[in-house]
Amino acid sequence: MTDAPVLLTVDDGVAHVELNRPEASNTIDLPYTAAFADVLTQVRDDDAVRVVLLTGRGRMFCAGGDLGAMDAAPDRSAFLQELADALHVGVRLLDGLEKPVVVGVQGAAAGAGLSLVLGGDLVVAGRSAAFVTAYTSVGLTPDGGQSWLLPRVVGLQRALELTLTPRRLSAEEAQAWGIVTRVVDDEAVADEAHALARRLADGPARAFGRARRLVRGSFGTPLSEQLDREARTIATSVAEPESAALITRFLSRGR
Repeated sequence: MTDAPVLLTVDDGVAHVELNRPEASNTIDLPYTAAFADVLTQVRDDDAVRVVLLTGRGRMFCAGGDLGAMDAAPDRSAFLQELADALHVGVRLLDGLEKPVVVGVQGAAAGAGLSLVLGGDLVVAGRSAAFVTAYTSVGLTPDGGQSWLLPRVVGLQRALELTLTPRRLSAEEAQAWGIVTRVVDDEAVADEAHALARRLADGPARAFGRARRLVRGSFGTPLSEQLDREARTIATSVAEPESAALITRFLSRGR
């Protein structure tokens, strides 16, 4: 279904999730939210998927919510409540994955598009990419988990600056602030993001996924509870065949 608002292809352990409304700058509407949640459910439940690669088709990664759809709604408040609730189903699924998430960003990541970037683990951005919260410029407030994720990534004061002012971060600034992992030439984003996902998929991806959950789930967890989670997770991981093989390989180097 190449006309679906979100596309999914799985190739040798890499699930490529592609936002597919290029004519609308990959803005988010209700059909998009349903497709996004459906695709992420498939990714979560597919044991063959080891890594997720999230990209947007066209010139922009995602320009946020579809303001045209909001404007046309008979009851804007009810529409936005429904849209945010539906989007948050996908955000929860993305956050809960025990599989590392690589994001490739070209053009703008604005509003909820920035929220999706923050939901990833490793972010490859083109040099002309821009990152902006966008909400308050149209009299709205953050959604997509942005008010929770952004201060944890960039700190409280920087999060407030981005939220309360129209500041746009360049790719280099976003890298300096901790939003972006790697900046590359625009034409190299797709290849670099895929290569990074491929390297993760070829490594101990189950351990990567569990490590992601430990780190991303640590913010609201007391240290004592986090220590217990770490102990359970490392004990589970060492029983995996990939861990046994890697430990054997490491020990053999010193013999």
